[in-house]
Amino acid sequence: MKWNKWLIILFFILVLFENCFSQEIENISKQKAVEIIGSFSTYGSYYNVNGIDPRRKDFSWYLTGSPVLKLYGVEIPFSFTVSEQERTFRQPFNQFALSPSYKWAKLHLGYSNLSWSPFTWSGQTVMGGGVELNPDKFRFGLLYGRLNRAVEEDLTSPEAIMPTFKRIGYAMRLGYGTETSHVDFIYLKGKDDQNSLQTIPTLTQVLPSENIVAGISSKLKLTNHLFWDVDVASSIFTRDINAQELDEDSPLQKFTSLINANSSSQWYNAYQSEIRYEENNYKIKAKYRRVEPDFQSMGSYYFQTDIQNITLEPSAYFLNKKLKINASAGQQTDNLLNKKAYTTKRFIGNIGLDWNLNKFFGFNLLYANFSGEQGKGLKIPNQATQQSFVSQNIVALPRFTFVKEKFTHFHTILLNKQWMTDRNPNTAILTDYEIYNINHNSNIIFNKSGLTFGINYILSHFDSEANNNRLNGIGINVSKPFLNNQLTTSFTGNATKQLLNKEEFANIFNFSLQSNYKINDHHGLALMGMFLDNQSKNINNSSFREFNIDLGYTYTF
Repeated sequence: MKWNKWLIILFFILVLFENCFSQEIENISKQKAVEIIGSFSTYGSYYNVNGIDPRRKDFSWYLTGSPVLKLYGVEIPFSFTVSEQERTFRQPFNQFALSPSYKWAKLHLGYSNLSWSPFTWSGQTVMGGGVELNPDKFRFGLLYGRLNRAVEEDLTSPEAIMPTFKRIGYAMRLGYGTETSHVDFIYLKGKDDQNSLQTIPTLTQVLPSENIVAGISSKLKLTNHLFWDVDVASSIFTRDINAQELDEDSPLQKFTSLINANSSSQWYNAYQSEIRYEENNYKIKAKYRRVEPDFQSMGSYYFQTDIQNITLEPSAYFLNKKLKINASAGQQTDNLLNKKAYTTKRFIGNIGLDWNLNKFFGFNLLYANFSGEQGKGLKIPNQATQQSFVSQNIVALPRFTFVKEKFTHFHTILLNKQWMTDRNPNTAILTDYEIYNINHNSNIIFNKSGLTFGINYILSHFDSEANNNRLNGIGINVSKPFLNNQLTTSFTGNATKQLLNKEEFANIFNFSLQSNYKINDHHGLALMGMFLDNQSKNINNSSFREFNIDLGYTYTF
């Protein structure tokens, strides 16, 4: 019965594809038969260090390419990366992708990375195949392949390697609408192959898992000014497919035909909604997001879970759009299911100003406030150690730009203060701090020759009860094109002095040189060099010198 359903769906897709494709086939004769465009790049890198242990290999190389084959107007893009690091790196570094497309149809072969919704399939790389069909307002997608490859435990490796099972998964999307206004239904399933490891890990416990996720993702244009976005997902995650069976009265019993649900299975949900009203000179946006504890999806790499956010974001233009003011205020809460010892509530607010007074002067100002309070959960907080703090940040950035006949110069000054106030007098001595930053940049460009010269200064000061850290640094940068802009060379130098508790800690010198030479429309060379001299003034740290040089070649066709 299940196979009959799949055959009906497949037949419908093929008939739809044939009817739509036949309408476009008559235009193929107007297209160029075969065309190849793209580029290949190869780089070699030499590394040397004295004074400390090497932080990378002495020599490394990699080759990348992004050719596109066109057959009668149908684009078939390829991409690949090959490196000597694949010999030892535990995850696939050599990746190949093929994604031909024609009109509303796109095929994915090899490594693909798609994002259909934030809680279901969102940025997960899959090695396999897939198809996306979007005729008119119909939205169909199907992906199948390997999510993780099997990685064996290596007790002889100097680096910690986490063993993993081979993981296979698939995802389906069915929706209707356009990119700006649509409703999609998404379903995915992933499962680890518990027989994919040749040896049983001894130092790390690795459990084979299984997961199903169903979700709805929508963007709705209610009026010309009112928009509403919604994402909802429900996930059942089995942490160990070999765990004990479910209790007979478990609510997960009704899903056993879809997933191997057992005593290690968990069922959690995630929601987010955004509604916004937009006019020409102002807009206001309201957001709500709730992700229950331990919500997971094998179609996404990371979620911040056990969290609920409510945010309001207004913004407006003034003075003929020369002045923009935007703000944000919201509250964040955890311990959604009341399983933690304490509940933490946070308030986050900021207001920003961007003022372009004229073509010569502009000004940015930002104030941000972040506060937190620890409250009752399963326990009542201890007043002696209870968390209660306010963190604040102010940034001011005036900028000046002068355009003359012979040269152009611009200047920016960044002024920043950050500080945290602990409202608990018992812990304030350990957590209160202040940070001051000043960063000045000036650049001048000679319009005729293209010569650019810049200078910058940085001062950073960190002060707390535990220590006092101060950085003073100055830097220069010079760049110039030669040979009718075929050769571009740039140089950067920085010198920084660090003081710890008012005593010299280190002097750091950093220099880099980069040249790019365009031989012609097809061939190009790149040379990059870096030198770092870290002169430690502290007996507990080592001085060292580090050198790196890269040579690259690019062929464009």
